Amino acid sequence: MKIKLVSINPTIGYLKHNFEKIIENIKISEKENIDLIIFPELSLIGYPPLDLLDKKSFIDEVISYNQKIAEYSGKVGVLFGSVTRIEDQIGTNIFNSAIFCFEGKIKSIHRKSLLPNYDVFDEVRYFEPSREIQLLEFKGKKFGVTICEDAWNDKDFWVHRKYDFDPVEEVVKLGAEIIINMSASPFSIGKEKIRTEMFSQIAHKHKKPTLFVNQIGANTDLIFDGGAKVFDRNGNLILASNRFEESSVLFDIDKIYNPITYDFPEDIVDVYNALILGIKDYCQKTGFKKVILGLSGGIDSALVTVLAKEALGSENVFCVMMPSQYSTEGSIKDSKKLIEKLGVKSTIIPINTLFDEFKKVLKNEFKDLQEDVTEENLQSRIRGVLLMALSNKFGYLLLATGNKSELATGYATLYGDMCGGLAPISDVYKTKVYELARFINRNDEIIPEEIIKKVPSAELRPNQTDQDTLPPYDVLDKILYYYIEEAKEVDEIVEYGFDKNLVEKILKMVDRAEYKRKQAAPGLKITNKAFGTGRRFPIVQRWR
Repeated sequence: MKIKLVSINPTIGYLKHNFEKIIENIKISEKENIDLIIFPELSLIGYPPLDLLDKKSFIDEVISYNQKIAEYSGKVGVLFGSVTRIEDQIGTNIFNSAIFCFEGKIKSIHRKSLLPNYDVFDEVRYFEPSREIQLLEFKGKKFGVTICEDAWNDKDFWVHRKYDFDPVEEVVKLGAEIIINMSASPFSIGKEKIRTEMFSQIAHKHKKPTLFVNQIGANTDLIFDGGAKVFDRNGNLILASNRFEESSVLFDIDKIYNPITYDFPEDIVDVYNALILGIKDYCQKTGFKKVILGLSGGIDSALVTVLAKEALGSENVFCVMMPSQYSTEGSIKDSKKLIEKLGVKSTIIPINTLFDEFKKVLKNEFKDLQEDVTEENLQSRIRGVLLMALSNKFGYLLLATGNKSELATGYATLYGDMCGGLAPISDVYKTKVYELARFINRNDEIIPEEIIKKVPSAELRPNQTDQDTLPPYDVLDKILYYYIEEAKEVDEIVEYGFDKNLVEKILKMVDRAEYKRKQAAPGLKITNKAFGTGRRFPIVQRWR
């Protein structure tokens, strides 16, 4: 039996488009004499569909497409991810399902048992958990079908389990000869290694070949790195497709395979590829062809420019330099050097006179008051207005250039540098920004060394540096990591050798900036805990 695992890039809710992708692959498989083709979780509707699932008309259309796919199955068995419905008076009546079709008909439906309800996942809100587990029997073979989270509860792999039930164990008890896992598993740093080791252990533990296929593509903040893998009954990886692009693997049950060597990419390589995919898909799936951003001469905007150029092409990136009286000559010179290297489009709009006019208008209101952060923020907001004007006039998507360290501590200006439709590096700590810059320059100087070596500064007052307000980024980012991603508190963080007063100051800054983050552009998730849907804290709270 020949089985093909296909990682496709669906667009959420674009049923016609996703349907055509599935059918195209079925037709190719017919020509290749494939017996069974397997697609990822919710491949017909894209993941996560969120409150689209509350719309009866949407579910009705999905169900009609389920039947249309079945009609194309013919001589090829088709297993794809979609939504099914049961009409009763209990719960949501909606299931996250794997649908098996053959010879023009839906033969069986396999529903997801474990519904994740943490971080970015909220499946309990929408789906009912499966009340029964059944095997997929096809051409004399028995398959145990699991959907993403169903495989993430092995008692011998996880120290702490989230559920008291293991669907993989259940399908093996029922007599499954091959384990299938259809996933929409989002990317985060280090996750590829965990996934691979987990499925290897599942295959080895149960002595069953294990097949994994993942969704590829980015949907708003979530990036799916895709890839399909096959493990033999001893847990050896024997087949693997490319990640960060649509890909497939062909597995012949009757063939003997040798284990393959799988080199896990360095984290920085994965992050780089993920961010490029995130920008590319966000633009393509929302209809934007070009992007605009403010290029300040700093490392953050330089990095975003490079990522945008790689995602969309230099002809589709427009950079705006907006110097004020506090901008250094080097900032413009360094920005021009980057622009020339990348071949992106650009313009210069000085804001000196605009800033002076704003201060004149406010002169009476601010009488006898010293200049402070108010005037600093005015400059940022003037730049935001100019960028939004150009975005509106020409239909460009504005990219915000703030990093995670800034967003965490509130070192960003609402309606200023936070303006934008997408914040590509809002989940990238400042130290990781430098690491990405060095990676980009590994073979050639793309980002000018002057930008990388420059002392970080917002350039909103004379001789300003980030360290006037923040500790050095190598210290700051470690504290932020422990607080944001590991949910540790003051005393726990201090145990790692940090000054208690500094830790208390930083944590207060993070808490106080919550109102800013609630108004921020969506960002691309690359860590285990990104700001946005996966981290939900109240703005109004007095716990600390």
